[in-house]
Amino acid sequence: MLTPLGRLDKYAASENVFNRQMVARSLLDTLREVCDDERDCIAVLERISRLADDSEPTVRAELMEQVPHIALFCQENRPSIPYAFSKYLLPIVVRYLADQNNQVRKTSQAALLALLEQELIERFDVETKVCPVLIDLTAPDSNDDVKTEAVAIM
Repeated sequence: MLTPLGRLDKYAASENVFNRQMVARSLLDTLREVCDDERDCIAVLERISRLADDSEPTVRAELMEQVPHIALFCQENRPSIPYAFSKYLLPIVVRYLADQNNQVRKTSQAALLALLEQELIERFDVETKVCPVLIDLTAPDSNDDVKTEAVAIM
């Protein structure tokens, strides 16, 4: 029988897009299963970072839908890893704000707004990581849709 991390690894490496989408959907459950072990929690967060590089937009969008839930879980259950959100999750959200795929961009915008509403993002991270990207997205050479989306977030 596979461990939670073994199961995550097996399906994250699958050629089947639906399996990788299921991995994204099951990340929170996997974190819950391993939450007593700090190393395993960090291992799940590292796998989230790898999953974020998936070439399939539906996998990236599904991952983004899970980020606010994962961030809240980490804050409530793993205070011993205070950097979990800032180091592993926020960079993905910020990167996806400029994703080429509209669905991924929209889900990252929704995730960012949810994270802000839940006060899960530190002010320092907003100022140093989020704002510079939003400003870059409003540059004259940016796509008009991307500019509009960035301004709406501001």
